[in-house]
Order: sequence, then C-alpha cells, then structure tokens
Amino acid sequence: MLCIEAGRLVGRFPLPPSKPYSQRLLLASALAEGETVVRGLEWSDDVVAMVRAIQPIASITLRGGTAVVSKREPDKYRAFNVMESGFTLRTAVAVYAGIPGLTAVYFGGTLRGRPIDELVEVLRRLVSVSKLPGAVVIEGRRLGRFRVEIKADVSSQYISGLMFLAAAGDGGVVVPKGERKSWSFVEATADVLRLFGAEVSMGDEVVVEGGLRSPGTVDVPGDLSLASFLLVAGLATGGKVRLEGAVAKLDAVVLDIFKSMGADIAYGDGYVEAWGGFTKGVDVDLGGNPDLVMPVALAAAMVEEQSAIRGVEHLRFKESDRVATVLDVLWRLGVDARYEGGVLYIKGPPRRRDVRFSSSGDHRIGLMAMAAAKAVGGCVDDISPVAKSWPSAVLYFK
Repeated sequence: MLCIEAGRLVGRFPLPPSKPYSQRLLLASALAEGETVVRGLEWSDDVVAMVRAIQPIASITLRGGTAVVSKREPDKYRAFNVMESGFTLRTAVAVYAGIPGLTAVYFGGTLRGRPIDELVEVLRRLVSVSKLPGAVVIEGRRLGRFRVEIKADVSSQYISGLMFLAAAGDGGVVVPKGERKSWSFVEATADVLRLFGAEVSMGDEVVVEGGLRSPGTVDVPGDLSLASFLLVAGLATGGKVRLEGAVAKLDAVVLDIFKSMGADIAYGDGYVEAWGGFTKGVDVDLGGNPDLVMPVALAAAMVEEQSAIRGVEHLRFKESDRVATVLDVLWRLGVDARYEGGVLYIKGPPRRRDVRFSSSGDHRIGLMAMAAAKAVGGCVDDISPVAKSWPSAVLYFK
C-alpha cells in the first residue's frame, strides 16, 4: 500500500517516455533494413513485452534506456509471452502472419478477456491462425499485397497491426468499418511507419506501401497521457509543475483541455509548465483519446461546475472496465459522478479527505488514484499495475 500526504506538488519532472511510441519504434526497428538506435526508453511491462516479441526476428542490444536493434534472419519456430500488453499481442499476431514459420504468442491476465477475435478472423483469410486459451498460434508465410476490411470500433490496434504487416511486406490496404475509436493511435502508427520510409495514406482506406529502412537514431517523445497526472496533481493542490522533454503530439490536446478549465499552461520546445488551478467545467469528447479520460475526469472532480466527458463507452474493454473504475475513484473522493448514455457526468469538488483508493489492477487507474491521493491525502492499495506503463511514477508522487 502506498500512502501519500496531501500537499502542493511543486517541481521539475522528466516527461515519461511515450509507451505507444516506444513500442512502435521498437517494432519498426526490428522490421527495417539497417541498424536503429532507439533512445529514451523506460522498461515498463509493455515495452519489455515488445522486446520479447521482436527477439525472434531481430538482434537487440540494451544499454540503460537505449536499444540497438537490427533485423536478422527470423527463427523458424517462435514463442514468447506478451503478458498483458494488448498492443504487443495484436501487432505481433498480425506481423508474424507475414513471416514464414510458426509462432506462438502467449498472453494472460486481463488480456484474456479483451478483444482479439476480429483480428484473428481477418488474418485467417491470409494464413492459418488458431486462437487457444491464453495463446494465438500463427503459421506465417510470405504475403503479397493484400486488402482487408476490419471493424474500427473494437480496437484501433487491429488496424495498427495490419499496417505493420503491410509495411513489412509488399504493402496493403486496410478498410476500417464503423466508428473510428482511438484513432490518434492509428495516426501514431502512421507517423512511425513514415519515419522508417513507408508511404501511408490515411483516408476512407488506410493504404500502406511497404519497404522499411532505418532512420538511424530515434528518440522516444514524452507521453502527456501519463504526465498529465502530474499536471492534475499540481493544479489540484495549488502547486506548479514543469515537465521537461520533447512532447509527442499524440495526446497534446490535454493541454488545451486543461487551459479551457482555467489552468495556466505554458509550453515550448522541450517543456510544459502548469500552475494556478481548475476553475471551470468542461464538455469534451475523448473517443479519439481514451487515455485522457482518467486525468480529465480527475481535473473535473476539482471543479464545482458539472463536466461532461463523452465517447467513453469504449473504456469498458480496457485493463479494467474503466467506466466503472473511474467512477470508483470519483465516488471515493465524494464527488457527484454518473455514467449515462455513453457520457461521464462529474461535479466536484471532493468532499472527503484521507481516502483509501483502489488501483483495480489497472495502471491508469493506479495513476489516477495516486494523483487523487496527492490532492486529498490517502492510500492506494496496490501500485504494481503502474509498472505496465510508467514504473518511475511512484518516485514523483511520493
């Protein structure tokens, strides 16, 4: 159990490395011609899972937060465990469909109950794929150019996986069907593939022309979806927080959201600063940026005006049912909060102090709980889930 005293959060903190970019850069490095140096990694569970996934096809040297990766002749038989990393599972299953040989991708924990079936069905049109309890087995082969349709409202990682498959081979067309959820992550995949020389067209269809080549040395940008918990903790306690490092554009919209809620925000090349406090509610759709729901919900809990966070129904299929677990944190604070028709309605301020929070086995709920504890004082029952994305976070909130 981690107990945190209420008080102003003031200080300079390094931006945590972006987990989405870390994973994408490592995977692209393993598929590209030439050696790639990936700098600025943090060894979270999900990043380690991606290293496991690329070992059968790449030579990897690790030094501190740097990985030196180069493509090699793939092992004929491959087996590895991605633990609870959804992105690693879905991209590995897709990519290994295009690599001759047999692959067993093991997974566990909450990932056993999360979506994979739609991707398996699409890949079965190209290769032999078997879904077993706790594993997916793929009989890969060299693929030509392909065209597939897949649901876009279940997991954006399906689309990212198929984009990597196309980029590693002769190209392909992915046709997303239905509402596009978490689309910013698909755009992040496109950014990385372009960095490695692929041509990617994003429209009604996602068209990827293959041929990946190393850009040499790449730096992992900072992750605002994680760092925003520090911003919320600082703003909720009347403190001042400076984040240092390059910012990924993936979730930079959170800065505009916090500004609209009354916070003072300044940012430039290599830094973000936040001071003041939250004074206004917000009405925002986060269907495209689901990882921001937790910090924005906590910010809304500090304000007397009612806030509405829309596009959150997709959160029910994450590491926890995040609709329920976000509400759990808010209710423990004594905040008026409810979920209705795909919308979270929140009206603060907190009415309780010295609260006992639960991480609910979910890294982002654990981070939300730590930031909440800094605001009102309290304890978090289990912080081990935080290692999934940002292991060093506990050092900053403590």
